[in-house]
Amino acid sequence: MFGFKSYANSVVTIYTEQFPPYNFSNKGQLQGINLDFVRQLCKQTNIDCQFKLLPWSRSYRLTLEQPLSGLISTARTDEREELFQWIGPLVSSRNYFYRMHNNNHINPTQLSELKNYTLGVIRDSVYEAVIEDLGFITDKNVLKFSHHYEYINLFFKNKLDLIIGSELSLYYQLQQYGYSSENVVRLLELPLSTPTGNYLALNKQMPAELVARLQIAFAKLVAEGALEQHKNTYFKGE
Repeated sequence: MFGFKSYANSVVTIYTEQFPPYNFSNKGQLQGINLDFVRQLCKQTNIDCQFKLLPWSRSYRLTLEQPLSGLISTARTDEREELFQWIGPLVSSRNYFYRMHNNNHINPTQLSELKNYTLGVIRDSVYEAVIEDLGFITDKNVLKFSHHYEYINLFFKNKLDLIIGSELSLYYQLQQYGYSSENVVRLLELPLSTPTGNYLALNKQMPAELVARLQIAFAKLVAEGALEQHKNTYFKGE
């Protein structure tokens, strides 16, 4: 471990959401590629971290409010850049629109056609601004939810035409409902204007020493291949 002083009685709360394989609860145990790596990061730097899984919008708000807090896995966008301090990038993948395999009538070939269908997304997610630019209107052709399972459940009941999923996470989400990648069709890629990636977002008031320790440890662990090892635990090849 690094030879920095420990903050006596100080606990850093790392918030997260149900978003496998990056971070999720498995029989009450919090795990995932990025969560496991951040847990190793805390141990490496002798920082006492506790992890809490909550709906995304609540986790996001609490991280903005509490000085000793962080949030994974957080997309780093221009709008969020000045709101947090950033450690990363962690593991992420590209995002696409998907439909059910048997819904052959849903076959947009251009982004402008997507608004002709219904979509479910997480409230306060990085996707909101993007889909609004595509013509989606809240409660008209897009419904917003607190949990992924809420809109995925409606999707499999054919009450929503489209969902957005990443190449890594969708496989795990489908498994929870007894489906596989063969049951969905990948359509168009979500047009993010800038590379985002997944990061550990830290409150702006997090002590500079703690942030520096995490940044140093992050670079060291990545160079040693630790992040790739955590990825391989959950995902066997691209």
